[in-house]
Amino acid sequence: MNGTQMIYREVVPSTDLESFVMSFWEFVVSDDTSEPIEHEIFPDGCISVFYLRNFNRGLNHVGISGPQLETFTKTVSGGDTYWGMRVSPAACFPFLNPEADKINLSGVVETPLHPYFTHGLSEKLAAAKSFDGAVLIYENRLREFIVTCGTCDPEIAKAVWLIDAARGEIRVDDLALSVSLSTRQFQRRFKASSGLSPKQYIRARRIRATAVSLVEKQDQNWAHRAAELGFADQAHLTHEFTSLTNRSPISFAEKVGKIRHGNLVK
Repeated sequence: MNGTQMIYREVVPSTDLESFVMSFWEFVVSDDTSEPIEHEIFPDGCISVFYLRNFNRGLNHVGISGPQLETFTKTVSGGDTYWGMRVSPAACFPFLNPEADKINLSGVVETPLHPYFTHGLSEKLAAAKSFDGAVLIYENRLREFIVTCGTCDPEIAKAVWLIDAARGEIRVDDLALSVSLSTRQFQRRFKASSGLSPKQYIRARRIRATAVSLVEKQDQNWAHRAAELGFADQAHLTHEFTSLTNRSPISFAEKVGKIRHGNLVK
């Protein structure tokens, strides 16, 4: 890793799974990292199903995080490898067991994932030799899961696509109209599907768009960036960013600059 302690990258799902998964992701801490690292996980409005393995530490399990709207910290160690998927807000709750609505999905929860989805999954992922192999395992399990447990909400899937295409610069009323639902119906169905209100996800999506541009070191003109993302001004962007990440945009850029990033899904 050429001295870089951590690496993160994302890949897009196959076309038939785009309504269910925003991206698959890999996060690796290099083996030669001698001390534990307090790693900050920033909110993106999605549930992540993840697999963690570190055979030297006896770790080999599947868990879930999100959809938190605040930054939380996870201690990671040398040799930790995470392979995960960001579940679309249109399909979050089908992955959870019937008691999931009683659980505050903030931070990392080792359980409860839907038992059908998780049964034997850690053993399969333990045998994967690479991230690409893990993605194939996830996708095959997803296809089986969809057949058995049903599809996502099609109107919410369309709305999520519209939000992402607009990078969060879209109004809730316009979204409801676009999917032929009343605003109240839309808000209720979005919340039931994702655990978040449409406004909360839109807010998180706007911040993610800003975060990705910071990681890629593109467009550091804050006034221009604020206008492009629909913020009233630079101060509004900074306030929103800080309220969700607990860091200013500049501090965030410095923090993530310590991680080597591969491809990121826009």
